[in-house]
This record gives sequence, C-alpha cells and structure tokens, in this order.
Amino acid sequence: MYQTRLARRWTPLALSLSLIFTGASALAAEQPPPAPAPSPAIGDNWTYQYTDARNGVKGNISRLEVSAIDSTGVHVDIHRPGGNAPIGKQLFSADMNPIDRGSMHFAPSFARYAFPLTPGKEWNSEAVADNTKLGKQWRYAIKGKVVDWEKVRVPAGEFHALKVIVEAEYRGKDTGPNSGNGNLVETVWFVPELNNFVKLDYRDTDWQGRTINRDGWELVSYGHKPAAPATPMPPAAPAEPAPLATPPVASATR
Repeated sequence: MYQTRLARRWTPLALSLSLIFTGASALAAEQPPPAPAPSPAIGDNWTYQYTDARNGVKGNISRLEVSAIDSTGVHVDIHRPGGNAPIGKQLFSADMNPIDRGSMHFAPSFARYAFPLTPGKEWNSEAVADNTKLGKQWRYAIKGKVVDWEKVRVPAGEFHALKVIVEAEYRGKDTGPNSGNGNLVETVWFVPELNNFVKLDYRDTDWQGRTINRDGWELVSYGHKPAAPATPMPPAAPAEPAPLATPPVASATR
C-alpha cells in the first residue's frame, strides 16, 4: 500500500521533470550555430532608410555597395537612389566593424561585433577616434553583448537576427559643455546570411546625460553579387592511338 501511494505521488513529479528536460533539449536543438565572421564580396550592397528618431522624421535612403576589398579592409561607396557617382565612402574591417565613418577614423576599428557571435557573448575593447574636420580626438571604451536571436521585420522583409547591444563611453582631452564627451548605445540586429545588420538604433548622450541624437536605419533592399562562374576546362586531347603491331614477315624459304 505504501509503495503504491509513493508511486502515485512521484509519478506527476517525474512526468513534469521529463517534460522540462525534453523541452530544454528541444530548445537547445533549435538554437542556431554561432554566427561566423561575414564574408562580403565586391558588388554586395545594402539599401537603408534613415530615420531621425528623436524628431520622428524619415530622412535619406542610402545604398552602401562594396567597391573594393584589400589589406586595409572593406571599402564601401555610398549612393543615393538613382545616382551613379558615390556621395561618400566608408571603410570597414574584414569583419564589418567601422574604421572610417564620415569624418571619424577609428584605430583599431569600432568593435560593433566580436565574431563568432552567440547569445550571451560579451566583449570589451578600446579605440581612438580622430575627427579630421574638428581636429579633435576621443578615446572610446566599448562594451558589447549578444542578447539573443530575434525575429525582426523591416521594409526588406522578416529576418532571424542576432540582437547586439554596444555601449561606448568616449572621452577627449577637453572637459565641459564643449568637450564633445559623451556616451552612445547601438542596438543592432545582425543577419549572418546578409553579412550585415538589417536594423540599427543609435542613441547618443552628452557628458551630462542629455540626448543629442536618436537615429535609426532599416534595410530596404539588398543584393549579393554571385561569384563568377568557373572557367570551363578545355576538353582533354584524345589519346594517341597505340602503334599497330608489325605483321609477321612471310618466310622467304617457303
């Protein structure tokens, strides 16, 4: 009797534990593998809609196209819709971290990503940024974290993306209201298959914590230049026919 009651009492608990572990195993099985470093190619392009989120106003649409890849990084031209000549250029590291962005030059690159990316991963980095127009320099202390995989919808469609949050404190030699010191936060939705983000929210605050900028970019369209087809090998030359055997010579004495 006691064994029967004990079995009845423990059976629901065992079933619950079984369901918990089964569910955990299923979730683990569904988790995508870590996102590897991107591998952009010349001709790849991403078109983004810019929004001034602080004022709720949509701005320019820009197409970013890879124009060259060399030892210094990935060179990107910025185009306006319908325009052939680029209106600007940007430089990224091999893993698509910004090096030259507008008038800002980062050394080393601004660590937006630290591949491979997987939920829960964190990193810390430092970079020095020079603004050539203002003649000023800032030191960035960067902290990044991968939050998780999320479904995100943008004008280009719905994507399964890794949500990444990057915080940076930047300080220069000057202090006070005109120092240019502050903090920024980037929230990025990165899609490995596109080698880039599909959405980016940016917030910048000054040294007193007041919001300076709130901006957003969403992917409108994208293109990938397929690799050139391999040059077909010429057909192999036919093999030389084997020499015919010399016929036997009839005997002269016969």
